[in-house]
Amino acid sequence: HKRQLLELAQRNAQSNFESRRRKEADVEAQLAKVQLRLRLPRPPRHIECYDISQFHGQQVVASMVVMRDCEPDKASYRHFGVRGKSDDFAALYEVLARRLRRAREGDEGWELPDLIVIDGGKGQLSSALAALGDAAFPAGSRLPQLVGLAKERFGDNAEGDDRPDRVFLPGEKDPIRLRPNTAELFLLSRLRDEAHRFAIGQHKRLRQRRAFRSSLDDIPG
Repeated sequence: HKRQLLELAQRNAQSNFESRRRKEADVEAQLAKVQLRLRLPRPPRHIECYDISQFHGQQVVASMVVMRDCEPDKASYRHFGVRGKSDDFAALYEVLARRLRRAREGDEGWELPDLIVIDGGKGQLSSALAALGDAAFPAGSRLPQLVGLAKERFGDNAEGDDRPDRVFLPGEKDPIRLRPNTAELFLLSRLRDEAHRFAIGQHKRLRQRRAFRSSLDDIPG
């Protein structure tokens, strides 16, 4: 009976080992495809994605979501409150400037990622590049790569989720169009959707808090 238990434990351990090895191989393959498609110098093991959410220029918030080895690192997710910025470009610059400053000052848990994904096109990417340039990291620092991820536009009335995604690269005139059902599209879309969900959730909480507040609350006593 004890021998049978030992054999069962050995089979379970072997099965677990094979499963973990297959998962690690899948992660390596997926990261290699993203690296090749986005022309990155190294596999993007640590990725951050940023999204801006606002309501008619009010209650502007930003979200930062993090993936490590293709899995969400929810403990590293962050919200940023943005004040005095009514457009996405200025808000994105402010948020990234604050985040990059934390990394430059060596704050724990704020190390630079391999890749930063911005939800947006050329304008948002330009704001992010300006923030990275103004961060003034020391010469020789390993800086993150930046890309913009946006939906294709067929016209002013284009709607729906069947539009192909485009990736904007720094210094490139034309975007990369991601093919459907590819590993790189799956990873980046999943990351962008998570950033959008996280930003919208915070924005709804702020709106609800504001809806139940009036000027009477500011009167002492």
